[in-house]
Amino acid sequence: MLRSLLESNRAISWKIGNDIIPASRMPLVMGIVNVTPDSFFDGGKHNTPEAAYEHAISLVEQGAVILDIGGESSRPGSAPVSLQEELDRVCPVVEALAQTATISEDLDNPGFRKFYISVDTVKAKVAEECMKLGAHIINDISACMMDPKMIETVASTKASVVLNHMRGNFGTMQQDFKPYTNVVQEVQEELLAQVKKLLDAGVEKERICIDPGIGFGKTVQDNIDLMKSVDVMLKDGYPVLIGTSRKSYIGKMPGLETSDRLIPTVTADIIAALGGASVIRVHDVREAKESLLYLEALKSHDAV
Repeated sequence: MLRSLLESNRAISWKIGNDIIPASRMPLVMGIVNVTPDSFFDGGKHNTPEAAYEHAISLVEQGAVILDIGGESSRPGSAPVSLQEELDRVCPVVEALAQTATISEDLDNPGFRKFYISVDTVKAKVAEECMKLGAHIINDISACMMDPKMIETVASTKASVVLNHMRGNFGTMQQDFKPYTNVVQEVQEELLAQVKKLLDAGVEKERICIDPGIGFGKTVQDNIDLMKSVDVMLKDGYPVLIGTSRKSYIGKMPGLETSDRLIPTVTADIIAALGGASVIRVHDVREAKESLLYLEALKSHDAV
């Protein structure tokens, strides 16, 4: 059984910018850069453009291929952020990172590691401005549902897009949501409904990535069921992103009540990789990257 998992290659390629990121045995690592005072794990740690930029560069050095820049916390119960405040938080970081990437490529720097910039937002205007500054990906945790202009923005900017599944909003998603009868099927159906809207708007299929929304308005059992079903979601023909990093549901599992959630997160990353995820979204890039390198060595016939 383990041998068949190691030898399988379920991941689906994803178009980012002008590049086709090939389906490989190992998912891309997306490093989280929160320019916020109140995100659930690292809020306030990188709460200035300068600190966020330095943290982002360190994540690239640790192995991140995608940097996900967010200026509004999505933790349950978080307060909304105004458009201007979110722009002020994320735009300087995106602009500086885009300039760094361009300069490094132009200089043909042999030590340069290519990276892509994602903006984590539900506001179309924030997404639009960040794309103008050099971002490549719009990561919308509402799957383009909270802002009616977001689908048009994705189409007009030719952005790659992550559709994250969520019911309700930041304030209500964990307190007031309709229980699932079949969480995997319902999440698939609701994501595919949004995918269709993007396709109808002219977005290329190859640019769309889906995220089942681990921890977004779901019970512990819902999250477990989704983690065990990455391969099922791949049947829809879209690359899958899994983001389970340090999330609170982990601490609700038996025996993990006092865990700092790092080791369970790394374990979840490996499970996602074996299931065929194309991207894993994490706070702890070095630990995630090393675990994937180990898994890659097991899969390779030329490892030793």
